[in-house]
Amino acid sequence: MKFLKKNHLAIISIVSILFVIISWFATYHNLKDYSAECRGTFGDMFGGINALFSGLAFCGIIITILLQSSELKMQRQEIQENRKELVRTTKVQEQQSISLNKQAENLKISAKLSALNTLVNYYTEKAKIDQNLPRGMGIGFGKNDENFKKAEKYLAQIEEILNRKNV
Repeated sequence: MKFLKKNHLAIISIVSILFVIISWFATYHNLKDYSAECRGTFGDMFGGINALFSGLAFCGIIITILLQSSELKMQRQEIQENRKELVRTTKVQEQQSISLNKQAENLKISAKLSALNTLVNYYTEKAKIDQNLPRGMGIGFGKNDENFKKAEKYLAQIEEILNRKNV
């Protein structure tokens, strides 16, 4: 049954071609002994069938045009849906681009804060060494020290960056 459903057009075509060939041989065999005038009259009998097949061929063309029109409508709908999806995809990509830019800016700020923190630690330790203070002891005795001033300057920059980020 499935074979018939899948190949019904091919089967109908083969059967039709065989029918036409068998009919032609049968007609030729039956009319070979008759005169040309009789054979012409016999052939004229099939003029109506010729018109019928011409009409069927014309109907087939109309059906083909209708099917193509339906397919084109479906294809247009598919194209419209693809366009909508592309617009959605574009919006998402733009949002991702904005997010990546924000992330890159945050990484840049983080790197700058890390560098400034390293400088603060360096100049603080250098100020302690210059003042001959033990490692655990805080600074406060030599606020006029140049290294301490540099450490305070970098600390101020860190605070400024953090304040800008919180705003």
